[in-house]
Amino acid sequence: MSQHFDYPLILESIPVPRPWGGNRVSRLYKRKCAQPNLHEPIGEWWDVSTWPSDPGNPKIATVSKIINGPLSGMFLDQVVQVPVVVKLLDSNEKLSVQVHPVSDEVHKDEMWYVLHADSDSYLFCGFSEGVDPRKFCDLIRSENPDEDEVLSNLQCHSNLKPGMHFNVPTGTVHALGPGLVVFEISERTQVTYRLFDYNRGRTLHLEEGCAAIMAKRPAMPPLEPCIDIGRADEVHTIATFHTFCVQKVLGNKVTIERARGMHLVTATGGDCTLTGHNDLWHLQLPHASTALVPSTQIGYTIETRDELLISSLRS
Repeated sequence: MSQHFDYPLILESIPVPRPWGGNRVSRLYKRKCAQPNLHEPIGEWWDVSTWPSDPGNPKIATVSKIINGPLSGMFLDQVVQVPVVVKLLDSNEKLSVQVHPVSDEVHKDEMWYVLHADSDSYLFCGFSEGVDPRKFCDLIRSENPDEDEVLSNLQCHSNLKPGMHFNVPTGTVHALGPGLVVFEISERTQVTYRLFDYNRGRTLHLEEGCAAIMAKRPAMPPLEPCIDIGRADEVHTIATFHTFCVQKVLGNKVTIERARGMHLVTATGGDCTLTGHNDLWHLQLPHASTALVPSTQIGYTIETRDELLISSLRS
């Protein structure tokens, strides 16, 4: 489906409960859960999605609803298919060690951008230097593997600060620790294999996960940015995958001259104001939220506190 919208879309965030979830997103960004009957803490807020339902609980629909302009009330997949899913992850406990599939048909590249980090927070991304993936798989296949031994095989990142980012190509072993709020952009396919869950008794996917660890990544040409940025203090490309490309843009007033494809604007530094050629292009974007913006030959302006993310998307 090609794009069928001509103004920036604001989408209703979908709260998804997780046993490891926290309350930092609600507290820090004043988000309210529209479903107060949820019994578990909210671990994920799905902000942009045309993926149909939560893999962990298929009863939770995860297609975003448009809440501004003439398309208000429509579900996003009625207007356009978006090749990524955008979430805020809110971790109060450590997440399972996991990996995404690696094949030509099913893969899930993703990027994490830290919005908030408690002083003792940490995350794991990739193997430690010299780790043999086969020996790692032998370890996690053993009965009740030792937690310290499993985690010693992974590259640990601590002293986390807002603004740090981590690229997680499909097939990379990874896990978030507690005390984090992370912006995550990933490919649309929401398939995850759980490798180790601290012996908490949840279902593991060891054979599928180890196959992904051993698989060769498909040759997928990276996406180039589709945005022509005019005025900005600095522009840094921080993630380049086949389906999406993320740029960190610094400055209080950023001008976009044109966009050759639809893209995302994420308010990572504070509230943003978008201003364009008509009233539909004038909107407020709260801190930590994301707008879906169409391709345009007419420029627009973003006023922000210090920084934002702009993510180009493959059509």
